[in-house]
Amino acid sequence: MFIKEKTKSKIIFKQKDIRLDIFLKQILFKDNGYYINKKPIGKKGDFITAPEISQMFGEIIGIYFYYIWKKKINSKFNFIELGPGNGTLYNDIMRSLMKFRDFISNADVTFVEINKELIKLQKKKIKNQFLINANWQSAINYKSKYPSIIYSNEFFDCFPVRQFLFEDVWFEKYVSYNNYEKKFFFKNKQVKNEKLLSNLKKYKKGEIAEISHQRSKYFEKICKFIKKNGGIFFTIDYGYFEKNTNFTLQAIHNHNYSHVLENLGKADITSHVDFEELIKIAKSNKLQIEEATSQRDFLIKYGILERTKVLSKLDDPQLINNDLERLINKKQMGNLFKCLIVSNI
Repeated sequence: MFIKEKTKSKIIFKQKDIRLDIFLKQILFKDNGYYINKKPIGKKGDFITAPEISQMFGEIIGIYFYYIWKKKINSKFNFIELGPGNGTLYNDIMRSLMKFRDFISNADVTFVEINKELIKLQKKKIKNQFLINANWQSAINYKSKYPSIIYSNEFFDCFPVRQFLFEDVWFEKYVSYNNYEKKFFFKNKQVKNEKLLSNLKKYKKGEIAEISHQRSKYFEKICKFIKKNGGIFFTIDYGYFEKNTNFTLQAIHNHNYSHVLENLGKADITSHVDFEELIKIAKSNKLQIEEATSQRDFLIKYGILERTKVLSKLDDPQLINNDLERLINKKQMGNLFKCLIVSNI
């Protein structure tokens, strides 16, 4: 391999110019990559996700899952979480469903996780009563014949992207290494591949294209699985429904923004999810779009305001409302985060 991690923080470069997505895949997912060994979530990590902000996030999702399962499945099913993080979302979902034993007894639970440290943490934090028929896998078992509820939160943003810029000709962003200064830097190289140029024709001069082929392929497999056996796919992530005009690749280290090429192996590197592309893939597989909306609108539609009133009577109302604001305020997570639900049931 052209990049080899010698220690957790030292990287050796063996090839002059490397395509951005290939570079990111190595930094994030190979050997001692960021998503393989680090515990990134929480105050001691690099970022905090919605489940860590408030239990209401997972509770509302849980009630939605029960509603859709009872109405359209009501039998044995695969209950699959992609990238369970600290296990908080799953705990909150299942706690909200404790009264609905029919859902729990029919759920064949799978956590898709590649980080060994997080698997240890999940097994420690997830309550025993919620681990009925639960197992951990590094990938979805596409051989199952049962319908599925597959869900994720801040999962698809981590897939590596390619970046393109059109001036008089198309350029693609690569990563190179300065042996004298001992540091990485970005380098634009002209695109000459005819098939790739054809795919970029929809963009105009001065526009950018940020494309994740790996994200699209992963989602395509999920769609085909749901199309074959039935079920729903649910995800919440930051992203956009319409064509984006800015590069969104970013790095977060210790809750602060970092240059993408600094703190390699120590920083969370993500990009905004192209939900327009995911919807296109879902429709091409003849799946139904149940919801394509903001996190704010989804949570309000399924009862977070009512849940806030109940919790405010049991705990500090100011704290509860502060958490609510972070989740649904248009200037915080409310509009930036999108909710996509596709189905074949």
